[in-house]
Amino acid sequence: MGLPQIDRMNVGKIAERIVANELEAHGFLVRDLNLEGLAANVDLLAGKNGQTWQIQVKGCTYDATYERNGWWFGYGFCTEEHIHNCDAPFFNRRAGSFHADIVVLVCVKTPKDYQCVVLPIGVAETAAQTNLALFRMKKHDGSDHKPGKVWFSFYPTKARTPDRQKLLDRELELLTPYKDKWDFEMIEQSPNS
Repeated sequence: MGLPQIDRMNVGKIAERIVANELEAHGFLVRDLNLEGLAANVDLLAGKNGQTWQIQVKGCTYDATYERNGWWFGYGFCTEEHIHNCDAPFFNRRAGSFHADIVVLVCVKTPKDYQCVVLPIGVAETAAQTNLALFRMKKHDGSDHKPGKVWFSFYPTKARTPDRQKLLDRELELLTPYKDKWDFEMIEQSPNS
């Protein structure tokens, strides 16, 4: 009996369980807010040492079709508003009393084989907006990009133009320090946040 298929239908819930397990292993108390359907911007509530963090989890599946690096991380989906309005927030975009302090991007190969990027909200928003700047550029044929999945990989990518390469390099520079960083007190004080 093999492992169950991980796909777009179940990767979100699997990613949330992975993050909850990681947090608990790092000494946090964790509550799943999705059970009550309470929070549009937040999936988990984590507490440690008298502090509480609201966490949004973004899960995606490992893509084995990429020979060298199938570890892709998704911020979520952008809208027309994101493409045409640089001030439209990518995270915490829904009204309500819950707003993420931390965003965890998870790429899941199997429930035991995954990678996480643990971002304070400021870094997550800056990285997503850096990526969205690519959507705002015209395609090589001069047409506009359409709304879609916003993703990145730590594998170095060669862009078609120097402007695009600068954005890819900036995003990589922003995100690299946050691979598997589960100490929230330290990452919130990081100079990048």
